[in-house]
Amino acid sequence: MREDRALSESEIEALLTRIPGGGGGGQDVNTPAQASRDFARAVKAYDFRRPDKFSKEQWATLQSMHDQFSRLLSAALSSRLRTLVQVHLTSLEQGLYEEWQGQLPHPTICYVLSMQPLSGNIVVEVGMEVAGEVIDRLLGGTGTRLPESHEIGEIEIGLLRAFSRSITHALSEIWSQIQPLELQVQDIGLDASLVQVAGPSDVAVAVVFNVSVGSHTGRMSICIPYTVLEPIVGKLSAQVWIASGKYSPVTDEERRTMAALIHRSQLELVVRLGGVDVPASVLMELQEGDTFVIDRRPGKALDVLVGGRVRFTALPGTSGSNLAIQIAEAVDDDAELRLPPLPPVVSPQQVAQAMQQPAMSGDAAVA
Repeated sequence: MREDRALSESEIEALLTRIPGGGGGGQDVNTPAQASRDFARAVKAYDFRRPDKFSKEQWATLQSMHDQFSRLLSAALSSRLRTLVQVHLTSLEQGLYEEWQGQLPHPTICYVLSMQPLSGNIVVEVGMEVAGEVIDRLLGGTGTRLPESHEIGEIEIGLLRAFSRSITHALSEIWSQIQPLELQVQDIGLDASLVQVAGPSDVAVAVVFNVSVGSHTGRMSICIPYTVLEPIVGKLSAQVWIASGKYSPVTDEERRTMAALIHRSQLELVVRLGGVDVPASVLMELQEGDTFVIDRRPGKALDVLVGGRVRFTALPGTSGSNLAIQIAEAVDDDAELRLPPLPPVVSPQQVAQAMQQPAMSGDAAVA
């Protein structure tokens, strides 16, 4: 048989029956027309305008990074605004820059950020419902939303620029585990259509968050052009992310911020002069003029409670015309001062005898 002879239709069908799943063993025989239809179903459409730029591992790393970003930003904004703020990652998509722009409302707050040493800029967009709440709380309000007709002025822009430090700090934290970057605000705009950090048909990563501030909810998004990430896209691997650790060490700036917040915190400090345990029958028979002797003798140290727990002992006295205490020593967390109680109800003679005891001198100072 000549090698260049064309196969007949019956010979082609016979060959197809030998292919696994092609009709052998009692199964239906696949004809050339059926094989063509099966091949057509296996073909997937591919849009050359928006090619896949990231592998599955790199995409999973990006999602893990922005999950951590949402947690860091929640903590930072809760401390800054003095209310509960919750930020949740809702979607992470790859698309065209013009598609991301088309989804944004008008007006909206757009931060243009540089990521040195990478070239190019990214955009962080914050919805007006969130921006209005932030502005009101930074001005000392309770979080009232701004009217839709309200125009953002220079004062509000200044507040929003200061507010952006919480965002840039959290972004720097997550990217430092892949590549140390310095993020700085280059511009703040109110119209996303005028913000051009990439070409309309350029591929970009769009990260969308849901932000809850107090009882109000809004949105926030980040647009990262692929041209910005291209130099470091190879570092977006699970191995690098895990090896870097989930959290960076606390910086000096964070320590100063935490110290400033703690210094402004209000704590209840109580000096316990003493106490006494009495049965209910005695309480029911109390009359005017009855006297109790507490379980602290004159000259003995008193308990100082901070947040309901004994933290110090102190000596009572006066400072000028005010009552005062002088801290004697600190108390360990597990230590408790317990003195045996004295008899709860005493006679007037015992009271007079107790009053004759020497009193504390009046030169004690407030701790």
